[in-house]
Amino acid sequence: MNTQPGILDGVELVPADEVARAAIVSVGSELLLGDLTDTNATWLSSRLRDMGVEVVHHVAVRDDTEEFVQTLRWLAGRVHVVICGGGLGPTSDDRTREAVAAAAGVEIDHHDDLEEAIVQKFASMGRAMPPQNARQAGIPRGGRPFPPVGTAPGFALTITDPGPVRVYALPGVPWELKELFHREVAPELQAIAGARATVTRVVHVIGKGESDVAGIVEPIVEGHDAVELSFLARSHEIQVRLTVSGSDADAARAASQPLLEEVIDALGGAVAGLDEEQLEDVVLRLLGDADQTVATAESATAGDIAARLGLVPGASHGLLGGMAVYDTEVKHDVLGVDRGILDEHGPVSEAVTRELARLARERFGADWGVGVTGCAGPEQQNGQPVGTAFWALAHPDGHVEVHTRLLPGDRGQVIKRLGSAALDLLRRRLLER
Repeated sequence: MNTQPGILDGVELVPADEVARAAIVSVGSELLLGDLTDTNATWLSSRLRDMGVEVVHHVAVRDDTEEFVQTLRWLAGRVHVVICGGGLGPTSDDRTREAVAAAAGVEIDHHDDLEEAIVQKFASMGRAMPPQNARQAGIPRGGRPFPPVGTAPGFALTITDPGPVRVYALPGVPWELKELFHREVAPELQAIAGARATVTRVVHVIGKGESDVAGIVEPIVEGHDAVELSFLARSHEIQVRLTVSGSDADAARAASQPLLEEVIDALGGAVAGLDEEQLEDVVLRLLGDADQTVATAESATAGDIAARLGLVPGASHGLLGGMAVYDTEVKHDVLGVDRGILDEHGPVSEAVTRELARLARERFGADWGVGVTGCAGPEQQNGQPVGTAFWALAHPDGHVEVHTRLLPGDRGQVIKRLGSAALDLLRRRLLER
């Protein structure tokens, strides 16, 4: 393999003055029918970004050879690399081999060694290879075959007319796609793209709307042409994403650091995490630094807060436990909320939420107690409109503070936003101590 950047086997794929551009083609009618979520394209985009390859197109094609060929020819004039995921199975609706061969104007050659590898894969599972799987050993002429990690070989082929464009065909099964990408595609693609890396720094923001965040960040980033700024509004946070390229990942991170620090300073206490560290990671880190613990009593979120904390490795050092006290009677019978308070104020109220936080702290012997109630929908509860939310925090000294807000969104979004509001309150108070 020629290791000169931009050139592969004597063919100039990427001109010296250009950045490698790529398209990801996801194959299968089931993707267009809405039967599956295309997680492969998201994963591939992330890997290519890290390698300094610019992804400019995501395309989904149905199981139609002619349309697939037209898509490949359209992309050939716009990108240097196409990665296809799916369509390499043994059935009649698997068309990737035929489409790539047709786009390149070549025949399909049968590889006996690939068929034997498939036979051995089935044998390792205690099965005989079905006859139709033999067609998976067909590779477009001139292509570089990828021995299978499952039962589907992949391949790479350079299409020169139209083109040139390097096409990589990978299985659609996620674990097979990922392993073949790391083993076969990434080394070759990095050699083509050259020594370049792209890093995206992510600032997690809680408690501010997207417009408010943009109003703060955009003036700071304006004029930094080497930085690509984007915002991702999720149900429970706003992500500020700063994408920077460099000769390697360390150089890219170093180039992003001064601007990143300026953005963080401007957003202040609304910053709830950086890069891979999200809100729940920060809360547990701060609890660990203070050698303190938390317990939860959750109504509207039904255990989601404790679950988010529990997903963080080492959570047991800060999270003692929690209760999902969803039913009104359970709040009294199990947690011990006074019946008079429930009757007078209703299960979704400031008074009951205060008791949930207080009792969570006491029952578990934690330093902090978190309690939440709310109406997540889709219908009102005891006259409370959908989105009504209360969250409370019991402090180590026994003081309990309660907050309320009408949260927007559907049921899932209200639950996530309420959980984030409660965790963010704990984060802020831990930072104050």
